[in-house]
Amino acid sequence: MTYFLKVTEPDQAEGRLKNTYDMLTSMFMLVPKVFVAQSVRPDLLEPMVTYVNRLMVETHALQRSTKELIAAYVSKLNACEY
Repeated sequence: MTYFLKVTEPDQAEGRLKNTYDMLTSMFMLVPKVFVAQSVRPDLLEPMVTYVNRLMVETHALQRSTKELIAAYVSKLNACEY
């Protein structure tokens, strides 16, 4: 994928960014491109990934599958194409 910004692909990541990508891979079995696009600021990406993990992946009151169904339904209601 071509970006206007210089991004770091998962296979080229090192250090803190690699750790963040590893966390994303454990959550989604890949690094979604929406997160790769944010690799220009690993200092901001890391807390965002931690937030997504706590909100969507960790089981609290609702299971992950339920949270994902709710997110998909809200996206449909908002006519989100992503």
